Amino acid sequence: MLNIEYWSISKKGKNHERNEDNSLNISQINMFNAALFMICDGVGGYAGGDIASKMIVSKFETMFPTLRESVNDVEKEISQILQEVNNDILDFSSKHQEYPKLSSTIVGLLIINDKYYAFSIGDSRVYLRDKIGFRQINEDDSRVWQRFKDGLIKKSEIINQNDKNLITAALGFKKEIEPHHYSGTLKEYFQFILCSDGLTDFVSEGDIEKCLSEDKSTRDKSIGLINRALLKGSDDDISITIIEGEREINNRFQ
Repeated sequence: MLNIEYWSISKKGKNHERNEDNSLNISQINMFNAALFMICDGVGGYAGGDIASKMIVSKFETMFPTLRESVNDVEKEISQILQEVNNDILDFSSKHQEYPKLSSTIVGLLIINDKYYAFSIGDSRVYLRDKIGFRQINEDDSRVWQRFKDGLIKKSEIINQNDKNLITAALGFKKEIEPHHYSGTLKEYFQFILCSDGLTDFVSEGDIEKCLSEDKSTRDKSIGLINRALLKGSDDDISITIIEGEREINNRFQ
C-alpha cells in the first residue's frame, strides 16, 4: 500500500516568449496503485518546442491506462510509446516548414504497486532520496555528461561548464531513439524530484538535497527551489515536480 503526495510547478524563463516546458501528473494510487509524472522541455533555440513537449504529454496521458496494466513488460511499453510520439513529432515537423527541428527532452516516473520505472531522453533529470541517500538515477544526454563519464571532469563541475546545455538526444532529433530506463523497489519512505535543466543548470545537487530534507510541504519545497534558481540567475523555463511517499510494509522481514 502506497501513500503519496506531490506538487508540480513551472515558470516561464524571463527571456522567453512562452513556456516550452510541459508537465504531466496522474495519480491513481487509491484506485489502481499507479501514478505517472513527467516533465518535457522543448529544446531551446528551435521553433515549436512547446508544441513538441505538449505532444509528448498528450500521448502519455492517453496511453496511461495501458501503461498501468503493463506490469510484466513496462519498459517495452514505455519505449513503444516514446517511439510512436517521436514519429509523430517528426511527421508534424515534415508537414510544417516553420518547425524544421521540432524537439523536446523527456523525463518520466511511473509507479505501479511498490515498483518505480524512470525513463528519460535528453538532459531533464530525476533524483531519488530515501534511506540509502540522495542521487540522480538517470543520465544526461549531453556533451558535458560524456566528459564526466570519460573521467575528464567531476560531476560537481558540470554546472560550471559553458556547454552544459548542449544535448545529444531528444525526441524529434532522429528516427530511432535510445531511451534510458531505470527501475527499483520503493522503500518505506521516498522522495523523487523531476526537473528540467532550468533548475539543474543553476542550482547545485547539494542545494536540491538540502531543500528536499527540509520539514516543509512539497509545494513549499518546489517554490523554494524555483526561487533558488532565479536567485542563481536562471533565465530558462523551470519545471519541478516533487513526489513524496511512504510504502506500508506489513512483513517486517521484507
